[in-house]
This record gives sequence, C-alpha cells and structure tokens, in this order.
Amino acid sequence: MEQGIKEKLERFKVKAEIFLSKNIKAFIVDANNDFYFCDIESVGEDYLIVMGFAGQRKSEKDKIFFIDILRFEEYEEKEE
Repeated sequence: MEQGIKEKLERFKVKAEIFLSKNIKAFIVDANNDFYFCDIESVGEDYLIVMGFAGQRKSEKDKIFFIDILRFEEYEEKEE
C-alpha cells in the first residue's frame, strides 16, 4: 500500500480513538458520498462502528472502513 494512504488511514484511526475517548460527535463523508452524523462506538484495525444521531441514518449503526473515508471532522451545530 502506498505510504501516503497508510499515513492517512493511521491518522483517521487515531482521530477516531480520540473522538471515542472524548465522546466527540463526528461528521463523516465516505467514498459513496454518504454522510454520517454520528457517535463513534468502537474502533477496529481498519474500520469504525458508528451510531447515527441525525439525518437519514439517525439511530442506525454502520461500519465504515477507514479506506472509504473522504472527510472526517468534528460535528458542529449551525446556529440560525
């Protein structure tokens, strides 16, 4: 595997572990352009398990592979 991809996957894994330990809500976009507004429930070697808290995946559990993640950041509520 290309070194840059390995580093990206490792960064996502470390970020996911931090989000899990600090109970930080996440916003994730995957390679299928699916959006996840979620809490991270567990972190595996090459994937994470999330529980949706908003949007079409609200209350749904999903397994997302790090290789499929395009965007991974802290969820921020927009004030109106």
